[in-house]
Amino acid sequence: MRAPVSDCRVKYYVKFAVIAFMTSLYYYKRKKRRKFQGLYSRILIRLTVPLLFLAVVFTTLQLTNQMNAMNESYKIESRFIFDSIQKALDAEFKREGFSVDSPELAKTLETMKTFHQVASIEIYDLFEKKPLTENPEFVWDAFDLAGAEESIYHKTLGKPYHIKVDKAAKRLVGYIPVDRPGYSALYIARAIYPLASLRKALSQSVWTLLVTFLLIALTGVLMGYGLAKSIANPLKALNEATREIVKGNLNRKVPIHTGDEIGALGDTFNQMVESLNEMKKRAEDSNPLTQLPGNQGIFHEIRRRLHERQKFVLFHIDLDRFKVFNDHYGLARGDEAIQKTARLLKDVVKEKGAADDFVGHQGGDDFVLTVQPQHAREIAETLVKRFDHEIVRSLYRKDDYDQGYTLQVDRRRLAETGEEVTIKFPLLSISLAGVSNVKKDFADYFECMSSAVEVKKEAKKTVTSSYVIKE
Repeated sequence: MRAPVSDCRVKYYVKFAVIAFMTSLYYYKRKKRRKFQGLYSRILIRLTVPLLFLAVVFTTLQLTNQMNAMNESYKIESRFIFDSIQKALDAEFKREGFSVDSPELAKTLETMKTFHQVASIEIYDLFEKKPLTENPEFVWDAFDLAGAEESIYHKTLGKPYHIKVDKAAKRLVGYIPVDRPGYSALYIARAIYPLASLRKALSQSVWTLLVTFLLIALTGVLMGYGLAKSIANPLKALNEATREIVKGNLNRKVPIHTGDEIGALGDTFNQMVESLNEMKKRAEDSNPLTQLPGNQGIFHEIRRRLHERQKFVLFHIDLDRFKVFNDHYGLARGDEAIQKTARLLKDVVKEKGAADDFVGHQGGDDFVLTVQPQHAREIAETLVKRFDHEIVRSLYRKDDYDQGYTLQVDRRRLAETGEEVTIKFPLLSISLAGVSNVKKDFADYFECMSSAVEVKKEAKKTVTSSYVIKE
């Protein structure tokens, strides 16, 4: 048997837990529907709401267990009290000279009531169907009749009297059979044990559990705030730095040293900033006609390879008789020749070279390649062949290409003597002057480039396209 207050309180706290959880869920969804929600609030809500719900559930379970234990304790205590009342009544009814009509009976019951701290003690005559004492507030209904019959039945079986739970009045009611020797009357003593003391004890426990609940909730909030701060602050710094980059400030980096994935994200961001700066420098230095890295890019590339002690072949490339071609076909066709040559260089290096091979444009018809030594000769041969068969054919008119030369006024002679003489100029050709540091190291960029210039003189000794590699 358990006290009714347990069921009521359990239902109350379960309802409270459900209402608290649904309320938190409602505000969470309401905030989620907003256009923007800060990371702080999102983490706090997603961490705190489940913890609050768990705290409510924990508190409810603790209250339930405590109330059940207290109810069992009160059940045992009430049994002792009812047993004591039974013994006292048996002794009173067996006392010589005892009379059920005596006014002393009411005083005896009142004394028992005070001593045992029960709500009331009344004796009911089942045969006469009336109480033995006058009490205008006394009520004997079907609930009491059922309890009395159950106690009498228990007595015939040799079991203890019956105790019922009055859920409506929140009390324990004991129905104690009382025998009077020599009389056929059947009496039932009804003793009522109130549960007000249980509610008082429960209210004291609620404060303890409430403090526990608040500590759990506060812990959840602090954990959520700490977690949100450790995540949101670095992300906020990343966001601000990103905005600066959007504005064009490529020198903004983020000092994130958390040692976790966010720290790795910060390192990646800083590397991205460095890459953007490098790309910006290359874009500013790149040739507008070919979009290839210019002099600064070429300088840094060669210096990097020398600093890293890489083995490579540097080709200094230019077009022979490019000025003659420009004078004959115009600047637009000259730009076309430069662009097609740049595309050819990139295509051949991509097909025949390595991933880190470099193509640069110094300006005009001068280009620079840095390739790995094992690919250098194949790249040079392919460039020479494809330039003659693809680029030259596409740039010249058919009659000029078929005859293998163009007829033009010798401008140098015209400038020197004033004599206008038409001469034959061979078609465009490409010269590749290659130098390698496989056998001989270069001290710096300038030594490397000056060595290529010397080799270029040898490459230009022939009229046709050619290459020379000096190791």
